[in-house]
Amino acid sequence: MQLLAIALYSRDGRRQVLDFKPGALNVITGESATGKSALLDILDYCTGRDTLQLPVGPITDTVSWYAALFQLGDTRAVVARPAPKSTGRSRQAMLTFGAQLDIPELTQLAVNTDTTTLRRHLGRRIGITESHRLADDRRVDAETGAHLGHAMLLCLQGQADIVSRYGLFHRQGEHFIAQAIKATLPYFLGAATFDQARKQTQLTAAKNRLTDAEAEYDRAGRASDEAETTIAALWREAHTLGMVPAEAPPREAALEALFAAVTSPPDVQPGDHEFEQRFVNLQRECDQLRERLRELAADRQTLMEGSSAADEFARSARIPRDRLASLNLLPLQEEGTEDVARDSSDSVCPLCRMAAPNPDPSVAALNRSLHRLSKQLDGVEATRPARHKALEEISRRTTELRQQLLAAEKALKALTANRGATAALPRQAQSDFVRGRIYGVLSTLRHADETGVSRLRRLRDTARATVGALEDELSPEQEYEALRARLVPIGRDIARWARELELEHGGTDIWLDADELTVTVGSDVSRIPMSRIGSAANWTGYHVVAHLALHRYFVLQNRPVPRILVLDQPTQAWYLPDSAGEASGDDTEAVERLFRLIHDIVRDLAPDLQVIVCDHVNLPISWFQQAVVQNWRGGKKLIPQDWIDSDDQAEAP
Repeated sequence: MQLLAIALYSRDGRRQVLDFKPGALNVITGESATGKSALLDILDYCTGRDTLQLPVGPITDTVSWYAALFQLGDTRAVVARPAPKSTGRSRQAMLTFGAQLDIPELTQLAVNTDTTTLRRHLGRRIGITESHRLADDRRVDAETGAHLGHAMLLCLQGQADIVSRYGLFHRQGEHFIAQAIKATLPYFLGAATFDQARKQTQLTAAKNRLTDAEAEYDRAGRASDEAETTIAALWREAHTLGMVPAEAPPREAALEALFAAVTSPPDVQPGDHEFEQRFVNLQRECDQLRERLRELAADRQTLMEGSSAADEFARSARIPRDRLASLNLLPLQEEGTEDVARDSSDSVCPLCRMAAPNPDPSVAALNRSLHRLSKQLDGVEATRPARHKALEEISRRTTELRQQLLAAEKALKALTANRGATAALPRQAQSDFVRGRIYGVLSTLRHADETGVSRLRRLRDTARATVGALEDELSPEQEYEALRARLVPIGRDIARWARELELEHGGTDIWLDADELTVTVGSDVSRIPMSRIGSAANWTGYHVVAHLALHRYFVLQNRPVPRILVLDQPTQAWYLPDSAGEASGDDTEAVERLFRLIHDIVRDLAPDLQVIVCDHVNLPISWFQQAVVQNWRGGKKLIPQDWIDSDDQAEAP
């Protein structure tokens, strides 16, 4: 995709058409305030940006439509956009494809699409697939679909962009733009293929499904645990009333037995004495369970204190052990071996030759201390697994007893409430009341069985397997290595051309940093970012060579990026405007080197790269003059003077 022409339409139907040469260097030179920098914003607007960033003035006052003619392989595309309202924003557009298209007349312009569709259709024509990636924060709403707008960020270098020391790409400092470039650059470089991008979207959806499945399973599990406690409480209650035996069967059998008990009551009802005895037994069970839980809590506290003391001893003992071991005086001796005889000099002061009352320990004594400490530490470590196992068993048993206590207390509470509610009723009516209440609770539990929990468990396991498989296929390490491999030849080109332009640090290794979106120089151990390289000439030079290297890679690897590079005022670090429109002073050679490099690279890649440069400079060199497509001097501007005069007359009272 290359630019053939840009057209501006006045309100009365006149056109200002600027033609460009595809596959070549195009220079638009001219004086200040002639509209050169506006061409970049107009191109950005004609490739789908919703906002037209033009200063209020002659252009916004006189232009009613903006249009661009693009060459896309064997076909052409005309994009026309009506001038936005005072807000500067518009999503209206016109898009037409055809082999023989040319810039249309004003009467032929009509809105037929919006900017989203415009970018999608133009992007498909140059090979941008429907790719999706997530930004680093991994939020679903941070999903970024690569489109023509992201590709154009790699093709434009505005006047403020090209001299920036902190950022390398167009609009990099704007909200979310840097994140979008980071997310889509691996795709445009080929490090993240279409299939990887598609799988990244699948992984996001799979993670969302897994989160939902785990939440549903956890809720069902809690409901199942509550149902277990309720069934156990109902069984104890029914046993106290003489409906079922003391021992409860597994869950399903317990439900069936309870239903049978409440729907077919026994012929012989338990007497008051028997009921009271079972009621007392249930109270006694609650007391025993509470006492057992207190014992387990005490056992756990004892184990925790023992573990803490053992850990404290181990920390304290390691200090002298490590000190003794660091001496490395002699190999460790086995316990029980004979001590080496103490030399008589060990107990004599070397200065006064008097016998020392407390002689220093011998080497053998030190080794014995080291051996003893090591053995004690080994003993402490050997008991650690047993302590952990005992703590786990106490925790497991505590959970079981708490569930049993909860069920017993629940049954006791229900029986106590029943006695208060049915105290005035006959014995048979009391039993019927209790059976009816138990039947009502059982009806709500019958469907809360293991079938639903098992189904949710299967859904959760399936979602986990899907996420795991996609994560294995989308290894961040593999993508990172693929990206680094593609940045190597780009860095070599930057370094080679930096030396030709005589930029600082041009003789070192140079990298395009895809994480920080800048150029770094130096080795992997010590890299210097562009922001720490001095002078605007260096910043501008690295901007130019970095984008030339990127576009050379895009061309050679046939990546889906427009074959357009727009550079606005690349000589501003050297150029001093004068009447001749030429560079002045000692910087003339640097300016010529810069343009010569651009010219040679475009020629080597012809016809696959088009570079458009807007600048003040007008070098009196044949190859440069052949590249000049517009020379706005002597009153010539982007907006003809008669448009401005006509607009002024129309506004006059």
